[in-house]
Amino acid sequence: MSVSLHHQPLVPMVGRHLLSTIRPDLRKRPVVFTRPEPWAMVAHLFDPATTSVVVVRSSDQEAFLQEARSIGPATAVFGIGGGAAMDHAKYAAMVTGLPLLLMPTILSLDAAFTRAIAVRQQGRVRHVGEVEPSQILLDLGLIQAAPRLLNLAGAGDILSITTALWDWREAARRLKEPYDEAVAARAAGLLERLFAAVATLRELSDSGLRLIADLYMEKVRLCDMVGTARPQKGSEHHLAYCLEYLTGASFVHGQLVSACVLLTGLHQGQDVRPVASFLRELGLDCSLDSMGVSREAMLSALVHVGRYVLEERQLLPGVFHFRPPTEADARSLLDEFEAMTL
Repeated sequence: MSVSLHHQPLVPMVGRHLLSTIRPDLRKRPVVFTRPEPWAMVAHLFDPATTSVVVVRSSDQEAFLQEARSIGPATAVFGIGGGAAMDHAKYAAMVTGLPLLLMPTILSLDAAFTRAIAVRQQGRVRHVGEVEPSQILLDLGLIQAAPRLLNLAGAGDILSITTALWDWREAARRLKEPYDEAVAARAAGLLERLFAAVATLRELSDSGLRLIADLYMEKVRLCDMVGTARPQKGSEHHLAYCLEYLTGASFVHGQLVSACVLLTGLHQGQDVRPVASFLRELGLDCSLDSMGVSREAMLSALVHVGRYVLEERQLLPGVFHFRPPTEADARSLLDEFEAMTL
């Protein structure tokens, strides 16, 4: 497969006190999608008389539609907060055509770095469009003020390369799907950079946060090169989506994905002990208890994920398509997982 670069991801502005650098015309009548915690840290930088604040409460697509329709005259859309704020802001910018500025205040997932817009339809993840931000602002001070878990979990959307590449290779072997050795090798190199920097990442220093952002940007670039998410997203995300669907609960994305990398990798027959060791050294607890997930709920997700991925026809084939876990498989996988995450 030949490789061509279709798109260069926007390079974020990185520093401190970045909102004060935004062009005045964009801040004249902004619409800000956010949550109470991040908004409390930046509200003083906006004029309350001219700023419309939308507090994000639901990821259901109907909420996205209602919010976008309610936007009056505005100069720009801001997303300030976590993944939900990013997706709500992206959707509003797509509908209105307004300039989009994204300021993630946590790095637990890559929503600020991707153009895709994720919503929920009856509890199921759907991507409903794409939009290009005008700016991405990484304010290191704001990010470092967040709970440690919400930034350590950023490793999850890089660790997913572990299981995604296995899926890609297997789909190529079984289904003759196009597979790019060079892109896969570059994706594996991102994992190596992640593992090598565990001490820096654990400290959540400026350089550690910059590394997470750099890895996010590079994996987006690799996905653009092949036209799919194959280099970084696979069955580990499918299992996470299935658990969310069955429970109706929300979890810290990167923490859940990290746990699902271990479970999925075990089912693929991979040696995931290096991943488990990395997570321990990083200080990211991915045990069921730490996530608030009962053994019964995860067991149900493992048993049902084979049917779930067949219902979700937009999901690229992976190990749960090829070999759905039986109940005995699921119990064995959970036993191994729990031994690793004690």
